[in-house]
Amino acid sequence: MKKTFLFLTLLAAALLIAACQPQTIVETQVVEKVVTQEVEKEVVVTQEVEKEVIVTQEVEVPREQTVIRFSGWAANPQETALLESLLYRFSVENPDILVKYEPITGDYWQAINTMVATGEEPDVYYMDIFQYPAFAANEVLLPLDQFNPDVDAFIPSLIGAFTTDGVVYGIPKDFNTLGLFYNKDLFDQAGLEYPTDDWTWEDLKAAAEAISELGDDIYGLGVPADPGRFPIFVFQNGGSIMTDDFSDTLLDSPEAIEAAEFYTGFRADGSGATPDAVGEGWQGTAFGKGNFGMVYEGGWLIPYLAEQFPEINYGVVTPPAGPGGEGNLIFTVAYVISPNSENPEAAWRLIEFLTNEASQTTVLESGFALPTRVALQDSEYLANNEASAAIFRGSLEGARPFMWGLVGSDVNEQMAKALERIYLEGQSPAESLAQAAEAIRQAIADAQ
Repeated sequence: MKKTFLFLTLLAAALLIAACQPQTIVETQVVEKVVTQEVEKEVVVTQEVEKEVIVTQEVEVPREQTVIRFSGWAANPQETALLESLLYRFSVENPDILVKYEPITGDYWQAINTMVATGEEPDVYYMDIFQYPAFAANEVLLPLDQFNPDVDAFIPSLIGAFTTDGVVYGIPKDFNTLGLFYNKDLFDQAGLEYPTDDWTWEDLKAAAEAISELGDDIYGLGVPADPGRFPIFVFQNGGSIMTDDFSDTLLDSPEAIEAAEFYTGFRADGSGATPDAVGEGWQGTAFGKGNFGMVYEGGWLIPYLAEQFPEINYGVVTPPAGPGGEGNLIFTVAYVISPNSENPEAAWRLIEFLTNEASQTTVLESGFALPTRVALQDSEYLANNEASAAIFRGSLEGARPFMWGLVGSDVNEQMAKALERIYLEGQSPAESLAQAAEAIRQAIADAQ
C-alpha cells in the first residue's frame, strides 16, 4: 500500500510541475489504531490494525517566468557590474520575471533604430534625450501614463524632458548638468574669492580677467566652440535656441546674439581660450593641467580629475546667472518601453525597481551617476560631496533639456560652425548666427 501511495504522489507532483501550476502535494502519514476485542475463555484478546490516512497540503512551486529583454549601451566594467547587481536584486524580489540583459557594444543608435524598424527592439531600453523627439514623433514608444508613474517624485526638468503633449514616455534614470569648475590655487594666486552659486556674468568676467594675468598659457575661462556649452549663455540672457514646438530657431534673436558676443568676448580679449590654444582637444584636460582657471563641464569631469589629476585643488558651483537669470543644460537618459512588448506590466516593474529610491541611492553612492528623484537632493552622499551636489543643484533652476527637436543634429552642427566662424574668420556674432539660423530653417523645411 505504501508503494502504491508513493507512486501516485510522485506522478501527481510531476504532472503539476509540467503544467507549471503554483501548487504541489505533500503527503502526511498518520497511523490510526483500531482496537478490537474478543472474549475467549474469559481472556480478553486485543488486536491493533494500522490504517494509513492521507492528508494533502498546498505549497508553492516555481511558476513559469515572464521573460523581458533589456538593453543599454555598454558602460565601463564598474558601471556594468553595478547594473548587474541591481538586476540580481530585482530577480530576487521578482522571481516570476526573468530579465535578459543585452548590452549593445557597437553603435547603439544604429542598432536600436534597426531593431525598431523590424519590430525586434527590447522590451526596455535606454533613450537619450537628444534622440527622444524622433522616437516620440514616430510613435515607437509606449505611453507610460497607464502605469500611473509618480511624476512628482522626479526632478521636474527631467521627467518633463520625456513628456510630450502631457504624456510620459520615459522615466529618467540619471542625468548631468553643467557646473562651473574652478581652480582654487589659481584663484588664490590672483587674490580672488572663490565663486558661489550667487555669481553673475560680471563676477565671471572679472575673475577671468584677473586669472589671465597670472602668466602665459593661463586663461580665465574655457570657451570652446561647443554646442553643448554655449546654449546656457543664451538661456541666461533670456533667450532660447528653438521655439517651444521646435518649428523654428531663435538662434538669430537679439538674446542669442548678445549671448554670443559675451561668450566669444572672452577669447577676443584674451581672458578666455579654446582648448587648442594650449595644445589640448578638450578643456577638461586643460583645466586639469592648470591652463584654464574655470570651465563649464558636467559631472563626468569629477572622476576624470580624480584619476588623471589627483592633486588638483578645485571646487564646483552652479553656472553664474545672466541678465535673464539662471540657465543650464540637462543631459539625461530614460528607460522606455517598446509598444511591441508582449509583457509591458513586467517591463514597467523593472523600470519601477531601477528608479525607486533604494536603487537610485545605490547608484548615487557608487559615484557613477546622479539620481533623478527630488528626495535625494538631501542625501548624505551629496552633503559630503560638494562637487556632485553642485551638479545636482544645476537641474533645479533654469535647466532645459539638451534637445532641439527633430533637426537637433543640424542645430548642433550650425551652432558649432557659427562659433568657429566668429573665432577663426572674424565674422560678427550677428552675421554668423544669422547664417546658422538660415541653415537650420532649411533643415526644418527639408524634414517636413
